[in-house]
Amino acid sequence: MSPSHRLGKYRSWIASAVVVLLFVLSGVLLAYLLRGMDWELVQRATPGTFLLVLVVSMLGTLVYTLLIYLLIRGSGYVTTLWRAYLVLTASLSVNYVTPVKMGIPLRIYLYNHFMDIPIAIGTALVTVETLVGVLTPACIAVVGIALLFHSVSPVPPLILLALMGIGLLFLLRARFECWQPALERVPFARLLKRLMRFVVRVQSGLRCLSPAVILSVVILDLLMFGLQTVRLWLVLRVFGSAPSPWLLLAVLTISVTAGNLSMIPMGLGVRDASFVLLLAQLGVPNEVALSVGVIQRLFSPGWPLLLGLISTNVLGVREIMQASRESSCAGDELG
Repeated sequence: MSPSHRLGKYRSWIASAVVVLLFVLSGVLLAYLLRGMDWELVQRATPGTFLLVLVVSMLGTLVYTLLIYLLIRGSGYVTTLWRAYLVLTASLSVNYVTPVKMGIPLRIYLYNHFMDIPIAIGTALVTVETLVGVLTPACIAVVGIALLFHSVSPVPPLILLALMGIGLLFLLRARFECWQPALERVPFARLLKRLMRFVVRVQSGLRCLSPAVILSVVILDLLMFGLQTVRLWLVLRVFGSAPSPWLLLAVLTISVTAGNLSMIPMGLGVRDASFVLLLAQLGVPNEVALSVGVIQRLFSPGWPLLLGLISTNVLGVREIMQASRESSCAGDELG
């Protein structure tokens, strides 16, 4: 067995061991956090409920993959759903094992390495995905605040959304190339000019996406939040009655927006506290709200982390096999 194939085999075993270890640790942590819960409620759940939760999670991953696929094809580059899935899940898993979202630069690198997408275009694609992922729940959250808190004025959130919209228009319409002559007279002019040229290429990548592609991305993002709402509703049904799915959608989007505005990695603390408090606002018992919040937090990173570890392993083995073929071809040419 060649060293490259032996290394690929070791990586497969290591990835499998990490997956098993994470499941065991997650199960122990979940059992500890929910040790005071009335498990008779959970015993009412049927295997079909857990199967539905799994199916909904798989559909969410499929929709996210389709979103990435449409963005790449809309930018003029060719890829497959399978390759988009591998790159997406591999980069998402890194987001959950690093204190900051290192999966974003990794996604840009993987776009370039496996799909030959230039760094500037990859940055534009990730920028669009991030902006849609922030603005879509924020818009729903404004409506949700009006539904849940009648005494709270929706004006401040609307002003924030308007400022974000103005910033987006500025990013799309500003003529950054006209600023380059002014950089000649400032310190680090050479570095700033290179940075400005990169920004111009990113802006061109943003402009090449048609309104139809952007609209499709927004619709798919809405569908992902809809699937998350269905999953939350199914989990709450295990603990008893669940509020209306429309109210649960408001809870999800408000908590996600609060986590995004906090600028804390993954919205830790802020997103969870707002999620539990909002469920309590809907009349969910405090014990159930806290239990569902813990399940939501563990399940949210757990599912993409599992898929990402497998995808990272697949991409690593593919890279080794490609390098092995290249070295074999080079040996044949020398021979």
